[in-house]
Amino acid sequence: MSKIAASITLALGVCLLWATSVRAEGTEGHPHMHASLAELKEARRELKEAAHDFGGHRAEALKAVDAAIKQMRQALEVAPGGVPAKAVAPAAPPVEAGVKHPHIRAALAELKGAQTELKEAAHDFGGHRAEALEAVDAAIKHLTFALEYKER
Repeated sequence: MSKIAASITLALGVCLLWATSVRAEGTEGHPHMHASLAELKEARRELKEAAHDFGGHRAEALKAVDAAIKQMRQALEVAPGGVPAKAVAPAAPPVEAGVKHPHIRAALAELKGAQTELKEAAHDFGGHRAEALEAVDAAIKHLTFALEYKER
């Protein structure tokens, strides 16, 4: 093989690898939706393990979190570009001294980003956009209620 043909083959291989990597991590990969999935799982754990019931909001918050996880997974599984709901390890959320429930707080932040991604996407996630938005809205509402409860 000539040097030119080898160079072209190498360049094409690099481009193919780059394109595959971009698709997997994706500029269209909906990063807030993926991150919210990871944080919602951790938020669920914080809700379940808390020594209190968040002023009676724990049960509804848990239902809302579970519904958001389900709807977000379904929406991501059919998102254009074939970027499935991937297992993203939650980043350690920045925690100020004395701040309780950091993953619930991080989930709220990521859910707001996911809400924007759902609204602004050029596609409807295979018909799941409306249900995913409803689930995200409910999770934001109930997690906010849970955090507003002040422990005595």
